[in-house]
Amino acid sequence: MLNLFLVLAIPAWFTMLYPVVRRRLAVAVRPLDARLVLPMVLVCTFAFMPLVFTVPREDGNAVLEEGLSASNIITLVLTGLTGLYLFGKIALDRRVALLPFAMPYLPFTLMIGVNTLSAAWSIVPPYTLYRSAELFIFYHASIVIFDRSDIERRFADLLAIITLAWLVAVLPIIVDSLAHGIVFSAAKNNMMPYVCAMLGFLVIFRPPERRRRTYLALALAGFVIAGSAASTGALVAVGPALLMSSRRAVLRRLGIAGALLAIAGFVLLMLDLAAFPALLDLLATLLQKPAIELANGTGRSTFWPTFIAATQDRLAGSGFSAGDRFIQLLIPTTTLAETLGRDDVFITSSHNMFLSAWAGTGLIGLGFALVVLLTTLSWGMKLDLSGRRFVAACVLMLVLNGMTTPGIFQDWNVNVLALAGLLAFIRVQLPPDGRVPAYPRAPAPAPRARAPSPEAGIPSTWRIS
Repeated sequence: MLNLFLVLAIPAWFTMLYPVVRRRLAVAVRPLDARLVLPMVLVCTFAFMPLVFTVPREDGNAVLEEGLSASNIITLVLTGLTGLYLFGKIALDRRVALLPFAMPYLPFTLMIGVNTLSAAWSIVPPYTLYRSAELFIFYHASIVIFDRSDIERRFADLLAIITLAWLVAVLPIIVDSLAHGIVFSAAKNNMMPYVCAMLGFLVIFRPPERRRRTYLALALAGFVIAGSAASTGALVAVGPALLMSSRRAVLRRLGIAGALLAIAGFVLLMLDLAAFPALLDLLATLLQKPAIELANGTGRSTFWPTFIAATQDRLAGSGFSAGDRFIQLLIPTTTLAETLGRDDVFITSSHNMFLSAWAGTGLIGLGFALVVLLTTLSWGMKLDLSGRRFVAACVLMLVLNGMTTPGIFQDWNVNVLALAGLLAFIRVQLPPDGRVPAYPRAPAPAPRARAPSPEAGIPSTWRIS
């Protein structure tokens, strides 16, 4: 009975009540234009510290059983410092507190609120509460970084700084990989390719005033070094994005159809790439990866069904982030061992942002996933042609890339940071309510002046009839 109620109530809420909640909570705030140094240092340190300071874990329940390790303590300290920074900013400027409730930031903020509420039914409530607080703090800090009136001009600069910070953090790994002849995936990272692709899209569709070639080379280098096979395949999003950005209805429909086909094809290849041996061999050669690793989507074809089976009866999820991180609490370890093998029993992510949303908050999470993505896309479609192309390419690649990564719906990461930048890029170019006047039609040609008649200037009473 409870499941039936949820199946009916959740879609009804998104259909009827969500628009009312959005209108009531949305605020109009002028761009913040905050100083960049401190929030950039805090956010980049938090994002890339785990790459430098790593603690090997053989047990997915280590956070519960072993207490706080040194890396956990550093994470908590950085979260606390960033929270104090935000409190200080709010004390000086009330707009900082209102920013997350401005459109188009608001849907993601509401989703974080629901994530926090999910602690009430989470399988690990303290973990859900902490991850929700962490997500809000760093999402808020990300907004502070990007919400500026000159974001169109400085967006490429900020993305380049983030990419350089990551390259510095993984420099020893890159050097070691290059020494062994590994170029693609020299510093394997499933999240950074999206940031690098966003920088590349920006340079192509909305070229910055300076350093165009440098930024394009940086984006390409970062994308290759991060070396995600799925992210490389996700570049196919550019084609449908170009069509969707058109003002012609026929091309827009073709773009939408192309996007849906790309998503379906992407999932099919991830589940059974072995069915296409020629393509498998080509990708294995180009991406410098073993064919057997690519054949089953790096194990995703095995543990995706496992996640679905473990969470299928939890329509409201198992608690934000906890449902993903502690899947062992939802399905017997022996079953996992039989399905995945003993080496992969302690997996900590479904590596699919929609499954992460489902595992965390169920139908509610999937609903917010659609709202966040569609809001970003619909607001972006109100920009000029180059802006529409940029936003469409970024949103579609986020969807495709998110098929194999936690994306933006498990916890805070550089993809959430990039999303905040994309939302800021859209926001500062539109009115607070997102409404823009219809594109004016071309003015009608002025009537040609006629040559004056011989009777011009003669009073009518004097004219010969």
